[in-house]
Amino acid sequence: MKSFQKHLLVAGCLISFSILLVLPQYFSGGIILGPDFLFHYNRFYDTAMQIKNGNFQYFISTYGFQQSGRIVNALYGPIFAYLQGILLLLSRTWYNYQIFSRLVLNMIASFSMYYLMRTARIKTRVAVPMACFYLTTFSIQDWTFRQGFTSWGAAIIPLALIPAFKYITDHKINSIQLALCVSLLLQIHVLSTILLVITYIPFFTYGLLKSSTPKKDIFKICIAIFIFLLLTMNIWTVLLAISHSNNLVLPFINKQMYSYSVTEIGCYWLFTSLPLMAIIVFLLYLSIKKWHSHTPLAKICSINFFIFSLLSTSIFPWYLIIKYQIKPLEIFQFPFRFFVIVTIFACVLFAHFLSNHLSRSNNNKIYGVLSLVVLVGLFQTTTFANKKYEYWMTNSSPLKNLGMLVFNSKNDKKIHNSLYSTDLNSILELVQKKTPDYLPSYHNNTKKNYKLYNRYIISANSHFIKSVHNNSLVIIWYAKKRKMISVPVIKYRNTKLILNGHKITGKKNQYHLTKIGTPIVSQKKGRNKLVISYNIGNWFLPVMYIVIITWFSCLTYIGWKFFRKLKNRQ
Repeated sequence: MKSFQKHLLVAGCLISFSILLVLPQYFSGGIILGPDFLFHYNRFYDTAMQIKNGNFQYFISTYGFQQSGRIVNALYGPIFAYLQGILLLLSRTWYNYQIFSRLVLNMIASFSMYYLMRTARIKTRVAVPMACFYLTTFSIQDWTFRQGFTSWGAAIIPLALIPAFKYITDHKINSIQLALCVSLLLQIHVLSTILLVITYIPFFTYGLLKSSTPKKDIFKICIAIFIFLLLTMNIWTVLLAISHSNNLVLPFINKQMYSYSVTEIGCYWLFTSLPLMAIIVFLLYLSIKKWHSHTPLAKICSINFFIFSLLSTSIFPWYLIIKYQIKPLEIFQFPFRFFVIVTIFACVLFAHFLSNHLSRSNNNKIYGVLSLVVLVGLFQTTTFANKKYEYWMTNSSPLKNLGMLVFNSKNDKKIHNSLYSTDLNSILELVQKKTPDYLPSYHNNTKKNYKLYNRYIISANSHFIKSVHNNSLVIIWYAKKRKMISVPVIKYRNTKLILNGHKITGKKNQYHLTKIGTPIVSQKKGRNKLVISYNIGNWFLPVMYIVIITWFSCLTYIGWKFFRKLKNRQ
């Protein structure tokens, strides 16, 4: 009973702090919109409307992204996008969605960090406040201030580190648990999964070197990889299939990576919140002075802490990465993304230090430090957020400073009110972003994709009527005469086009494609109708069955083991 009450108290503290962080937005009525908001809001609106209307299209966008038939969600956490779509439908307005999504993120991140710390055998009295502090860092607040999806990865990474921690502390590998953790992260955010795998290397290298049964451990790791491949088949098979049949426009390569480190433009990662900076400096000193007295787990955490600290700063020669076009590192775009891992290990190592020094003689000092860290973090984060809310409420055009936006209305009040409206599509029509990620590239196209997307999709959209019927995108327009016309939708290799009741193909020159894949078709005089669908292929349905069955089986097994362990304790 005492154990249950303890868990209930811990849950109450973490949930209360999660709510506390979003209360200022609730009371102020303010909204914060960052540079990535339109990209993700289009993704989630698309899945929300699919669910609401029962017109499911896993591959192409039929509601979001100007109803252009783009492939986005299929390559970017599709299952999680549907979960976000459900949350959006429950929220009913974008303002409510901001509050609820932040609350969900905070709770996931706090519990994730708390259980990681408990795995590291950190005392509950330290683990709870440090898990709360983690919520005030920019790794989590990136979603609040910039709608950066890195935060959702940062919320799950601590949970995904638990199998690695257990391998060092208990010398055991649970293949299913390991596979589930990595698979869950990949279903949410691919880049965060890459960061996680890099952090695994020191853990599993040390574990295998010290293991009395290395062959058995390697076998378990191979089993985990096999299960992981089954759990994520909907991600990597789709990526391979689409990439193989299309030349995709990938996210841009940042030629100024050096400038986007935490010691340059991205310094807000380092100073949000301020106690984090002090903790990092303290840990650098402590790791050097007390290295020999560290436990193996603390040493491996410190190694990761040092490596990712270096990668996140301008000390690392990022200019050489761009100069010599080293592709594996170019994909990270912004070095400050590495700082998520720094933040996680900083919290764990600092909590480990405080937990080890928690005794009767210095309890008050430890509690004082913890209280100061949490309160300063809370004060700084809420103060900064309140300034953003005030800016939104008092500034006539708060979105003007965001780049790559196209405004279809000059009425700032209308744009402002659209985020409080139950018409979720309103803001997506009034403000649009010319992001060309994952478009197909034709005719050796290598540049000007932002301008081309604006020209062929955004600007042209007003001349066409778009709707969704029977899981297909329907485009209708009226013409005064016969001629060739570019229709504002995207044609991938497996996109199926039916013009005025007849299937058209490129083989008989029935249509041509622009550089970004919009079809140029021959319209007739009067009413024209183009139906767009995506030919998934017979392979995809078995893939989804395998993914669903594997997830169900693994979760059932983990649940059975948990309740069996709970029963044995009683």
